[in-house]
Amino acid sequence: MAEGPWGNCKSCRYFASGNANPSDNETQRCMQADLSAYDLKVSGASGCNAFEARTGVGLPQQQEPVQPAH
Repeated sequence: MAEGPWGNCKSCRYFASGNANPSDNETQRCMQADLSAYDLKVSGASGCNAFEARTGVGLPQQQEPVQPAH
């Protein structure tokens, strides 16, 4: 997996949405090469370190993942 910048899926080029402005609640397939074989479905609010900004979208304000309560 790439060690790139972290970002939300809705702003990532690998988020398989036809919507120009996907929402946090939209669910689509992740098309990142290392993950596409798993048919992974993610929400727009999901994120990872293989993030690459969609065409026409600058680097987004990043929402860091929330750590689960123990």
